[in-house]
Amino acid sequence: MRRVTCLIVGLLTGLVLHAQTWKQNRIEVYLGLPVNHYFGDIGNSANTNVITSIKDVRIRALRGGFGGGVGFKVNPFISAQASLNTGFLGNTDDGSYYSSRDYRFSTFYSELTVKGIYYIISESHQNYYYRIMDFRGGLRHINKPFSVYVFAGAGGLFFSATPNDKLLSRTPPPGFTKPEVDDSKYFALVIPAGVGVKYEFYPRFQLGVELGARYVTTDYLDAFSSVYSSHNDMYYTINFNVYYKIPYQKLLKRSFWQF
Repeated sequence: MRRVTCLIVGLLTGLVLHAQTWKQNRIEVYLGLPVNHYFGDIGNSANTNVITSIKDVRIRALRGGFGGGVGFKVNPFISAQASLNTGFLGNTDDGSYYSSRDYRFSTFYSELTVKGIYYIISESHQNYYYRIMDFRGGLRHINKPFSVYVFAGAGGLFFSATPNDKLLSRTPPPGFTKPEVDDSKYFALVIPAGVGVKYEFYPRFQLGVELGARYVTTDYLDAFSSVYSSHNDMYYTINFNVYYKIPYQKLLKRSFWQF
């Protein structure tokens, strides 16, 4: 009976102590591996001209990268995040509607963004390991390990597109004033929006997958703007992330005593 009583008291005490753990874990950092898919004027499918069609999703258009960032939790449902991704975009006309052109390109980019995050299913405030009198080595408890969120933001995109020789030698059609081909370095505004899922496998550590669209204010991600193009280029990014929550209160105490 005594052991049962101690167990119940320990459980209740643990719940009280960890009821506001989100305030103790406000800051998180993460590293990620983004996989990008470009949609634009090069590499459209053979069956449609709609660049956002599902038929335009092609394995050969996937490109990788590397990224990371830092987030701050405003309340249990809202967070702010600053992130930096760098990597590649690319595609080819081979096998597409315009395969006879044989255009292809490769673009290196760096994307710096600030995002607002809203949790549809919030992170648990009671994901912790606790020990009660070393009862059989202690009890392990991960409550509600999954969380789901949506995000939107804004930022800057620095990119340098490199076209192949056939694209460089392209002669603009008569009456088309803006350059169709340009391999210069560019800057554009980018608007990211999407959805993400996190899984907490150990206190302060999470794995995450994030799918987002990137809308940009340029039609030259591929160093090419078709006379028939009526939309700017865009790309989708799937991020595979690893998160770590920094002990917020300990960080504040350490900073205070240092000054």
